Amino acid sequence: MNIQKLLEKAEEFLNGDERRRKEKRKYLKQVIKKLKKHEKKLVLQLNDETDDVAREQIEKEIALAHAHRKKGLKVLKTLKKEKKSSDEEKD
Repeated sequence: MNIQKLLEKAEEFLNGDERRRKEKRKYLKQVIKKLKKHEKKLVLQLNDETDDVAREQIEKEIALAHAHRKKGLKVLKTLKKEKKSSDEEKD
């Protein structure tokens, strides 16, 4: 590993803000993945359900999971833009 990479790693380690953003991005990706999986499961459950009241409840849960997932994607996109702008400032 050359000296430039070592310096970059040390700077990244010492820069707490970047590290927190990175951890937040990682966590958001996991949550978004789980929400997507949950949403697909609910859709399959909706297809099998025949009771109107239960179908309505499942549809509400699907809408809620979808809204949360989209909100998470929006936040993730914002965090990526922040990372990109901070990377450009370093150069």
